Amino acid sequence: MKPQNLPALTWDETDQKASIGPGQSRPIPGVKTEMYRLTVKPVDGQKMRVLLPAESADRAVLYAENRWPGAIVSDAERVK
Repeated sequence: MKPQNLPALTWDETDQKASIGPGQSRPIPGVKTEMYRLTVKPVDGQKMRVLLPAESADRAVLYAENRWPGAIVSDAERVK
C-alpha cells in the first residue's frame, strides 16, 4: 500500500485529558529531532505501531501518551 493511501492516525482533539500542541503532543517547530518507533494500544482501539519525531525517546513516549491518554505505550526505539 502506498503511503498516501494509508489511513491517518487520529486522536480526539475534544478529549479533555489529551494535551495537543507543540511541546505536548509533538516537538516545537525548529527543534532538532529524530524518528522513534513506538507501539501504542489505545483504551478502545487496536494496537498500532507509530513513528513520531522527537528530541529523545522519553519525549516520544510523552508525546504518544499526550495524544492517546490512557493508552499503553511501549518504550521508544530510534529509527536509523
